[in-house]
Amino acid sequence: MTNVPYLIAQSDNPELLEWLASADQFGGSFVRSVARAALVADRENYALIRPLIMELRRKYPKYEPTDAVKQEIRERP
Repeated sequence: MTNVPYLIAQSDNPELLEWLASADQFGGSFVRSVARAALVADRENYALIRPLIMELRRKYPKYEPTDAVKQEIRERP
């Protein structure tokens, strides 16, 4: 059995997933570490970290997806 991440973040909220991906790529060391942890967390640990990432998302809006990306997300089937 391999240790594959559950990727709960991918099924939670597409706009939040975009924020996490951007924060993981461009954030400072703390933000990047939290984003990375959220991206690979299993269901139980994602539930623990989600309030923190929501607060970080409010604090660091520069990692938000563009309006065009948000529109594309909303138009997905």
